[in-house]
Amino acid sequence: MGNYRNLEIDFVERTLKLISQYEIIMHNYEFNKQFNHTLLINCLLGLIVFPKEISIRYIPNERLLSKLKSEMGITNSVFNAEIIGLRELIIALRHSIAHFDISFESNNEDFLIDRIVFRDKEKNENYIIASFVPNELLYFIRYYSTWLISNLHEHRE
Repeated sequence: MGNYRNLEIDFVERTLKLISQYEIIMHNYEFNKQFNHTLLINCLLGLIVFPKEISIRYIPNERLLSKLKSEMGITNSVFNAEIIGLRELIIALRHSIAHFDISFESNNEDFLIDRIVFRDKEKNENYIIASFVPNELLYFIRYYSTWLISNLHEHRE
């Protein structure tokens, strides 16, 4: 693999490709050795933390209305009602990820992950930024990252 031509764009694109590559091969492993949620959380560093530091002004600030959530494939996940725009959500998620204020909830005896919860303990121990069902976190990340890449291309070239 070669060097980065445009670090911000290339890093986000490569991180998305890493997730896709893993999705192709993860079924080669026994269920208890599939680490797709672990990979996704690790990749959030490259998809949310890193780009926010470099390119905050290119993060779209669309309102998180039901239409936008629907476009993202979000039906069972919940965003904090105080967070109105996508940029605001990304910044809040960035803080949660960077401080590892993330928890995993299970509603079954096999401890399968039912929800991934992002908090802001600096605001309040119980302050929830977003609570995602795992597959919707992936939908959200893909939607947001594709939008970010498009905006970076548009404004950087």
